[in-house]
Amino acid sequence: MLTTEQLDAGFNLGDWEVLPAKGLLRRDGLDVHPEPLILKVLLALAKRDGDVVTKDEFNEEVWGGRAFGDEPLLRAISLLRGHFEDTRPYRYIDTLHRRGYRLLQRVELHTGAETTEVPDVAAPPDTRLWKTVAAIVAAGFIAIGAYTWTQISAEPEPRSIAILEIENLTGDPGLQYAVEGIKNSLAPRLSEIPNFTIKNIILPYDEEMPEVARRFKVEYLLTGYVQLQGNTLKISYHITRGDNGGTVGGGDVVGSVDTLFTMQEQLARKVRDDLDGGASPQLITRRQPDSAAYNSYMRGMYMLELRFDRDNLAKAIELFKEAIRLDERYGPAYLALASAYALAHDYYGAPFEEMNELALATIEKGVAEDASIADAAWAIHGRVFHQQHEWRKSEAAYLRAINSQVVDSNAFSWYSRMLASTGRLAEARDIVLAAEKIDPDNAMVNSRIAMAQTWFGDDAAAEEYFRRANDLGATGPIHVMSHALLLWRTGRADESKQLTVAAMGISERPTFWVELVYQALADLADPDKRDAALASIDTAWTDQVIIPEIMLIVRTLLGDLDGAMEIAELLEAKGEAFSTELIFIPEIAALRQHPGFMRLLEGLGIVAYWNELGCTWDGDRVQCPTI
Repeated sequence: MLTTEQLDAGFNLGDWEVLPAKGLLRRDGLDVHPEPLILKVLLALAKRDGDVVTKDEFNEEVWGGRAFGDEPLLRAISLLRGHFEDTRPYRYIDTLHRRGYRLLQRVELHTGAETTEVPDVAAPPDTRLWKTVAAIVAAGFIAIGAYTWTQISAEPEPRSIAILEIENLTGDPGLQYAVEGIKNSLAPRLSEIPNFTIKNIILPYDEEMPEVARRFKVEYLLTGYVQLQGNTLKISYHITRGDNGGTVGGGDVVGSVDTLFTMQEQLARKVRDDLDGGASPQLITRRQPDSAAYNSYMRGMYMLELRFDRDNLAKAIELFKEAIRLDERYGPAYLALASAYALAHDYYGAPFEEMNELALATIEKGVAEDASIADAAWAIHGRVFHQQHEWRKSEAAYLRAINSQVVDSNAFSWYSRMLASTGRLAEARDIVLAAEKIDPDNAMVNSRIAMAQTWFGDDAAAEEYFRRANDLGATGPIHVMSHALLLWRTGRADESKQLTVAAMGISERPTFWVELVYQALADLADPDKRDAALASIDTAWTDQVIIPEIMLIVRTLLGDLDGAMEIAELLEAKGEAFSTELIFIPEIAALRQHPGFMRLLEGLGIVAYWNELGCTWDGDRVQCPTI
């Protein structure tokens, strides 16, 4: 097995030169810069030099042991093959069904050193580099002040702490949901200390502690780990000063796995006392849920965060149901279950009317059992009103949800989508940026911000948020295709095509149309290429292997506006055939001049909504007064 040090010196793989230290693939003067995560996948393959790398090994080495489904790895392999221009029959990366992947080319080290055999034992995951937000917040979606990427300064904020890694030393990856929950429940509890800034950090960092403190602009840093012996869980924490590394406090909380909620409360109190000397008021007392119910809820939140894999969304639903069965008075479980039902149509095509009814019935019962979630529950109503094209009602519901004391970051993302679906792209971007402050390292939130920036036209910001979302594990066809659109817009057609192929691979759809479409887009003056591309997507549409989002955009870009309008008119059916916001993005500008476009907006109730608000339409974009 090759070592990281040997590979970092550079190596050749077939026709390609790989320079990991520069993040570079090179061939015949062509330089390709893969995402850092994609390069990690390549290095995991290169270490084995032709031996199989299992999915579990990829999970440990690339994602730090995070319990992913298959989609992130499928995406990474698809992108890597795209970088190598590796098409069937594959020359670089082989798939071994149900086992993993391996390199088909041998690694030729630049150093010329002979391969050094080392024991084939996986190193412990670097949990400092890869973390996940397991729950929006474990205590029931409480809004908190959190770290934003733009806040980097040498001067620390007074009375501030960054919560860094809580390492899972239990030896049981199945307890990762609990470890993540401990970390993410600590932040909202500490935010109850008056005039104290809490920054819950999940992004990668490689610096020493003083540099970390300067990077995140905080006075103090908190690290910790969790151990397990039998059924006894031990949470250890350590607080240091950011300027000199001196110890401020630390200690342990010990209890059984079944008392996780109580342990989290004890940990919050101990940390609070270390930071504030007991001078601040006692942390707000909350009703303690049934321990087994809380455990199921936490596991469900972990699955909900990883819902890019649709199987995880189904698992989350069952876990939330179990939590409610065990404790019928625990409101956050109802709120989470209703959210999962509301998402089921988008993620695996569940009947939207049935899912909406389930979501509304669930939230109605939840509010009856626990009034504390009443305002946050309006996010569910907002989503249902959106799908019914009741835009004014939808907005009123979302405003109530996002201004409640109990906040779910989904409410901001859904409200953003509603605003964009009525053409208010700037407001859609601004509202989802507010979700970043609540849940900064949520892959879904960052994906939504990336899309909102893309629709608005801020390409640089969109690219940065796509990078962040990808680093946090975002995947899924719509996420990847949105990034592909941005790359095409910014002149990176080859990278865009690679991502399009990857998106089709994730959803197991054929790619026969991709090459023809990109050829036509590169030469719009050639009618033969245009006709061939349109014929290919017509075939894909007839065979039901292409999504309407692609049909809408490609037909518009190729000048087939009548065909694009036929796709757009699908929006008038119940629910959303695709996200309405797409009809307002820059690439669809030509379609907005079609005679049928304003009739479509009238049919969708958007014109009536604009009139209520006093908005004006200039033929391409809407301008609404500040509300």
